[in-house]
Amino acid sequence: MIVFLLRRLVALAPTLLGITLVAFAILNILPDDPGATWGGAAPSAETLQRLQTEMGPGRPAPERYWTWLGALLRGDLGHSVRDGRPVATILFESLPFTLLLNLGAVCLIYGFAIPFGLYSALAPGSVVDRLGGVVLVALYALPSFAAALLLQEIFAVRLGLLPLQGVSRGSGGGIPAITDLLRHLVLPTACLALSGWAFVARYARASFRSAMGQEFLRVARSKGLSRGRAARHLIASAAVPLVTLVTVILPGLVGGSVIVEQAFSWPGLGRLYLAALEARDYPVVLALTLLSAIAVLLGQVGAELLYMFVDPKLRQRLLSGSSGA
Repeated sequence: MIVFLLRRLVALAPTLLGITLVAFAILNILPDDPGATWGGAAPSAETLQRLQTEMGPGRPAPERYWTWLGALLRGDLGHSVRDGRPVATILFESLPFTLLLNLGAVCLIYGFAIPFGLYSALAPGSVVDRLGGVVLVALYALPSFAAALLLQEIFAVRLGLLPLQGVSRGSGGGIPAITDLLRHLVLPTACLALSGWAFVARYARASFRSAMGQEFLRVARSKGLSRGRAARHLIASAAVPLVTLVTVILPGLVGGSVIVEQAFSWPGLGRLYLAALEARDYPVVLALTLLSAIAVLLGQVGAELLYMFVDPKLRQRLLSGSSGA
């Protein structure tokens, strides 16, 4: 298992290097006037010196790239041009909020998709199956920013059930603080999960219906197999295709976080990314691009590990290939 994991991580290195090169090349096209990062205000001499050392305005782009990459390999992400703080410190301040948002969205997506897909497979043509299909198509076509406005209007403005935006940063702790955080988390999490609900639920319904067509399940159902036992067999048969979707929805969640966090003033990495782009804070932008790429690539490795967990035959084949290498 360890050998397989190490091989997969090493194989991702060229892809990650290519991503850093493309990101740096794109940012190199943009203006690199340090004064632009401050909205026209003159930066301090200390800021100019730090920018010259880390990003090297005026130097050739390849030289700047190798300087940045060398610092990255040493674990140095540089300093923010805006406030001079280490980029790593800025990222770790926002990272927990984005992780909480995305993990909550994944739980909501699968928590809804799997029961709906199971019910649709076991009761095809029912009201829930027909109506659910129409609703899922509508949700899939709804843009994230429109969904955010709709959720805010209904649950925050009209009903007053949930906070409109932001997150509390009070000094209190304990259960009240956790409860308050969860109340602020509900709307952005639901908004981020909407398109994922539609995609994964439709895929789950198709996967479960395909599994229902297997010979052993048809025979078992004809002999009076209960819905509960049939559901367990269906989940086991469709587990691998559903795990595959993790690698598909993860990039969408990472990208969707930018819009959702901005709409709900959620202090995560997506909102930080937009602020850094607007301020042309290139060290922060590069670090966030790299972090997003790492998240997507590690998601693919994690999906393969899940394959091995749910499919013993695949686990044996992959481990045999690793040991043979």
